[in-house]
Amino acid sequence: MVARGLPSGVVTFVLSDVVGSTRLWDQAPAATATALARHDVLIADTIAAHSGVLLKARGEGDSTFSVFVRATDAVRAAHAAQIALIAERWPPDAPLGVRFALHTGEALEHDDDYFGPAVNRVARLRGIAGGGQVLMSETTAALVADDLPPGARLVELGEVSLRDLTRPETVWALAGDGLPEPVAAPTIPAPLRYGILGPLAIWAADGTPIRLASEQQRLLLAVLLVHANRTVSADRLIDELWGDQLPTDPRVALRTQVSRLRKRLDDGALVTDDAGYRLAVAADAYDAARFEVLLAAGRVDDALALWRSDAFSEFGDRGFAQAEAFRLNELRLAAREQRGERLLESGRAVDAIADLESLLADAPGRERTRGLLMRALYNAGRQTDALEVYEAWRAHLAEDRGLTPSPDLQQLEHQILDHALGAGDEDAAVAAGVAWHGLPRPTSSFVGREDALADVTDALRDQRIVVLCGPGGVGKTRLAVEAARTVAELYPHGVAFCDLSSVAHDADVVRVVAGAVGLDERSTRRLEDQLVSWLEHRHCLLVVDNCEHVISGAARLVGHLVQRTAGVTILATTREPLGVDGEQLVPVQPLTTDRSDASASRLFIDRARSVLPSFAGSDYRGDAIEEICRQLDGLPLAIELAAARMRGMTLDDLAGGLDRRFQLLVGARRADERHRSLRAVLDWSYDLLSPQEQRVFDQLAVFSSWFDLDAAHAVVGDDLSSDVATDAVLRLVDCSLAVARHGARSSQYAFFDSMRSYGVERLRDRGALEAARDQHAGWALTLAEDAAGGLAGPDEGVWASRVTRHFAEMRAAHDWLVGRDPPAALRLIAALRPYALWRRAVELGRWAEVSASVGAGSDDKSLPAALLCAFTGAWQRGDYDAAWELARTAVQAVAPREPADVRYVVDIQADVAFIGGDVDAAVRLHTRAWELAVTHGDWLQAMWALGSVSHALTYGAELERSREVAEKSGALAAECGSPTAAAMQEWVVGELVASTDPGAAQAHLERAIELATSMGSRQVVLEAEFGLVIVKARQGDVDGALADCDALLADSLATRTGILPRDLVRVIEVLTIVGAYSDAAELYGAATSPRRSAGRFPVAETALVEAGAKLRSELGDEELDRLVAAGADLDEPAVVAVAVEAVRKVTRK
Repeated sequence: MVARGLPSGVVTFVLSDVVGSTRLWDQAPAATATALARHDVLIADTIAAHSGVLLKARGEGDSTFSVFVRATDAVRAAHAAQIALIAERWPPDAPLGVRFALHTGEALEHDDDYFGPAVNRVARLRGIAGGGQVLMSETTAALVADDLPPGARLVELGEVSLRDLTRPETVWALAGDGLPEPVAAPTIPAPLRYGILGPLAIWAADGTPIRLASEQQRLLLAVLLVHANRTVSADRLIDELWGDQLPTDPRVALRTQVSRLRKRLDDGALVTDDAGYRLAVAADAYDAARFEVLLAAGRVDDALALWRSDAFSEFGDRGFAQAEAFRLNELRLAAREQRGERLLESGRAVDAIADLESLLADAPGRERTRGLLMRALYNAGRQTDALEVYEAWRAHLAEDRGLTPSPDLQQLEHQILDHALGAGDEDAAVAAGVAWHGLPRPTSSFVGREDALADVTDALRDQRIVVLCGPGGVGKTRLAVEAARTVAELYPHGVAFCDLSSVAHDADVVRVVAGAVGLDERSTRRLEDQLVSWLEHRHCLLVVDNCEHVISGAARLVGHLVQRTAGVTILATTREPLGVDGEQLVPVQPLTTDRSDASASRLFIDRARSVLPSFAGSDYRGDAIEEICRQLDGLPLAIELAAARMRGMTLDDLAGGLDRRFQLLVGARRADERHRSLRAVLDWSYDLLSPQEQRVFDQLAVFSSWFDLDAAHAVVGDDLSSDVATDAVLRLVDCSLAVARHGARSSQYAFFDSMRSYGVERLRDRGALEAARDQHAGWALTLAEDAAGGLAGPDEGVWASRVTRHFAEMRAAHDWLVGRDPPAALRLIAALRPYALWRRAVELGRWAEVSASVGAGSDDKSLPAALLCAFTGAWQRGDYDAAWELARTAVQAVAPREPADVRYVVDIQADVAFIGGDVDAAVRLHTRAWELAVTHGDWLQAMWALGSVSHALTYGAELERSREVAEKSGALAAECGSPTAAAMQEWVVGELVASTDPGAAQAHLERAIELATSMGSRQVVLEAEFGLVIVKARQGDVDGALADCDALLADSLATRTGILPRDLVRVIEVLTIVGAYSDAAELYGAATSPRRSAGRFPVAETALVEAGAKLRSELGDEELDRLVAAGADLDEPAVVAVAVEAVRKVTRK
């Protein structure tokens, strides 16, 4: 809980954290959990005893954040806490080293939290402390120097530069009895520098080259640098490193190369993400980025000085580097051209000649450079040489290409011949053929579109019609303007910006374009013909913006211009494609939102700082910014409007208010009213739809996620034919109001959250929301009930895929039905129950608990199935107390009927007996459940029941009876036809023969895993994998058993599920086989404790007895009894943690 009534004004902040806690959690989770619990108590008690407020306990990195009114109280608290922590006897596997940092400064309080410069400084100070140290700033040291704790003294460690802070800090440390002797404060080493403007190079801060051990590491680094600060997938890296010559295990080999490279780089530079690897590089540490920064700042000479040779010179023939190398080399040529132009403008014609001649030797095709050289030669008094440069170029074009020089170069020749060109005449750039025609000047920075910008500029180099297509507010215009600026030099006759937002009729499009290119309309000819004549000999770029509302007129004009001219390129922006020949569509997607440093978050922080300069995204919770951007679909306009609210709102206020996004996200007055608010953007798109399309849009807004055309037809209703509804959906995609993705079997469609909210609001306004939700819920219920039958047959995969695809819709339908139509909610749960069981969809168990609670006391025929679903979800997530309570509830719900006569209730009782190890009851009750399932034609549930009978007999050491039942279950699986039924049969047989024929058992279990995995049946996969662990161990494949065991236990730890009693016995057996006797003994104590029933299965009983005898002989009575007693006290999460740690300990050895 965050404390209320926080100190204000000038306060002293105390931050602490555990050094190396991530490593401790990984290596010894159970011991670390115990140690940190003690750590929390010691710090909390000490802070409270010294009048401090513990603001955040156990935050990121197992840290604490406290605040004190008096600096002396803060120092005494930190001193006392550190003394206590150092004196504490920590578990051998988790010795905690804690560091403290203190700084006194002004408290900037907001929403029960602190932020600002003082907090930043103490956080950076803590970052340079070592375990056992108490560091403080000079400000704090000066306040407490005359009133230190008894026995303590201050030691000055010197001035240190703190990361990301401009002002250095003089650091002081507490010393004295019980504290380590301070050492000089660590300095933050300057980062390595990377170079690709020439051969790949790395340098230390002092310029010393860093050599890499192999060519593969150089290649790996080069690929990562091409994608600097972006994640590169493991598959992509493997392909670049080895191509077709793959090592035996490519991913292991890649991890080895990454590990070796990481050791040569700065700490934290090479980051492992879920999707691959990312090299974090600051702009000033990477010569390519530094080059572009210097260019943007106008420091052309400094930028060119960074170059050593061609970019990525040693990798020029590799596909991964070609595009980036080309881009950088082109920028270098442009920079050299710019330097020559500046020399010319400053009157240094001779110097300009040398530069430009060298540039032409490297890039003889640059006509702009040739024009500048002609001008420089003329200004240097070398008129003849200037004309020879022109004549050589004219002859080359005529002989090799059949072309002539550009009109502007021809004009320059005439000016030189006529001596009409003076050193102070028109701008050199214009003389060389470049003109600008009113591109809007951006008023804000360009953030988060680097890849998209590259896609657009690449398309412009290859195509003559490039269309940026995307929803309103996605940033099409901003991207188009940035792309046009980037490639402007490719168009010697200029770039024109044609804004169609203000026109209302198709006929007005040509007038806007003509005005943008400087054409005055004459009455003797059609304006379109005049425009073609005006442009037919020009090499130019037309940016045609906002085409969607005059799409026919824009498409017609664009098509005519490209067909009737040779050098006009079109870059158009629109919410739907133009549909003209030669059109290259570039979809403009929302910004990425999946990380706190993603492009959407970066845009939010950038725009927030523009309205609130003190805003620093790092001071706030990155997850809050990420969530805001996610709710806004990554749409730049919505993010900018939201960020503008930071002047008067907190992040939490903003996030909480987004359910009113259309009222909240309204900006200041803008020149373009369409972008003044999120609602205005959507109104503009919505108004372009026909009434039928608007109705379809509204109805489909009730979908929570992706839907297919069949689902759309069902929810739209019978008023519109399926053909009309299909056409409307496709039109919504074309208009960027919906998005599409295409799979092997069907296409799916979805709305962004903002579009969905807009549609729901429209439904609510016309009183149609409840009917639309009823329609949606009815479709979901029908799908679930159809799937229940399909899952039990040969088409199981198709039906399982459909339910998985529409799982979010099932959730939304249940949420709606449980309050509106409880019987229908119970039907939905009953239909989804088989899916939940076999795919371990434990969330469905939670839904079932809600529906069963609402339906309690009724005689609804779906109630027992819902209770079984809730019960299954509880035991699958390891919550056995909840499972047993649900079992009792089920018996009470069907009273006075005999539970064994009620389908699904008998299934619950049978599972209770099975999990509890009661062989006789499990056999009897599962047999009854099988009979009832067969009577109702539910072959898949019958397979679960009969397979469970065989399992119970196997675990009861009645192998002959088990074999007889397995023969029946095999026939049942074949009759059912479900791949999951076949997988369960393989599992049944594998377990049956495990003790007599381990080789055959392994084959059956691996086949079970293969079949179940193909269907997504995780329940069978987990059961078979645990069986495989013990089979491998008994055959001597200890490494394989340990690896499988580690993966299974890690899954239990991650999903917070328990270990079934019989599987715990298997873990103990494996640990005993590999000689991990102490860990096995502790788990043996857990397995044999009164709270568990693992010992009731005869097979498990035998295994436990044998393990106990082996452990007693190895450890002795006293040590075994001590470990058994410790294990008996472990709760379920601790059992899992101890098991994980034990297996990993053996694996590391």
